[in-house]
Amino acid sequence: MAKKKSKPNISQEVLERARAELRGGTTAAAAPKPESESATAASAKAKPIVRSGSLATRRVPSKEELDHEYRYIIRDLRAMLTLAGSLFLFVIVMALFVVPRIF
Repeated sequence: MAKKKSKPNISQEVLERARAELRGGTTAAAAPKPESESATAASAKAKPIVRSGSLATRRVPSKEELDHEYRYIIRDLRAMLTLAGSLFLFVIVMALFVVPRIF
């Protein structure tokens, strides 16, 4: 089983407001923000996302490596295609030749 996260997945402001409501009090965070601060200004204050590596530095696997890595998937897809095709042909043959002779 996976270990339970100890950190909540909500912002600190929301967490403090919820805790204050549980205690029955209010906090400064629960007070409404002034309307002069717009959503764009709030998003401008947000921290920029830091990426660990750029896309240009990532190694792209070659076709041979991908073929070797996904060989079992290709084999399964071929088997499913063969089975589906043969069942489709079986249904067509049954519909054209066998079923009309019964009725």
